[in-house]
Amino acid sequence: MAYARTRLGRWFYEDRGAKKSASDPAVVLLHGLLFDGGMWSRYIEPLSEMGRVLVFDGPGHGRSELPPPFSLEDHTDALLDALTSLEVSRAVFVGLSWGGMVAMRAAIHSPKRVAAMVLMDTSADAEDKTKVVKYRVLASFARRFGVPPFLAHGEMARILFGARTRADHPEIVERWARTVNGYSRDGVARAAKAVVIHRKSIADKLGAITAPTLVVCGRDDIATGPAKSEAIARAIPGARLEWIEGAGHMSAIEQPEAVAKVVLPFVRAHVRASG
Repeated sequence: MAYARTRLGRWFYEDRGAKKSASDPAVVLLHGLLFDGGMWSRYIEPLSEMGRVLVFDGPGHGRSELPPPFSLEDHTDALLDALTSLEVSRAVFVGLSWGGMVAMRAAIHSPKRVAAMVLMDTSADAEDKTKVVKYRVLASFARRFGVPPFLAHGEMARILFGARTRADHPEIVERWARTVNGYSRDGVARAAKAVVIHRKSIADKLGAITAPTLVVCGRDDIATGPAKSEAIARAIPGARLEWIEGAGHMSAIEQPEAVAKVVLPFVRAHVRASG
């Protein structure tokens, strides 16, 4: 197994494919809160045919180590350090929710490192105050007790997955519920504080982003709803917005064929056009 040493502990990663030319950027896949790099399993093979692909488990998730308390800015710095250690000078970032928040921060603070971005079901704002109260309670409960079935299949499933997914594909929810309980409870709690509770707005900085950007959002997302994606697409110069019907917050898992149809051509164009 491969690990990258970062200021937030050791991160597990997968390294697939290879660059077609020396100037090609890598493709970096960044998952959402309460998930890990496995959420991208359907995308790794077609992306690796385009070039080098790196898939990280975020701090405190999957097979990565328990991090110290951290912020999204700390996470961004640690990611860029990890990429440097892996000899990646530029990347096309594909990030969902938490991953998209980190990608935007990378594009703001280190624009030369970001060749292009796909921002999926994410937000540039601080979390809504009413949601912070609820999420703080959920994070505290999960830290002490994990994610029991009544919570996983109830309130948390409604936040993460659209109604169509919950009705037609309950196995997706069940698979997630089993996986999330394998993570460090402290790791999840620290990530939740960074991603949800203490997240700062970067909305006023989006206009400075120069990286070509595709914004993707599940039409039924209630965690970072459509208005958040519309705002990002308006603010980033030249950004394009695509909707995924029948999907909630986890659009990449809920509707993989529809997501692949819009994401893969965008990534292919910018992997080969970024010399």
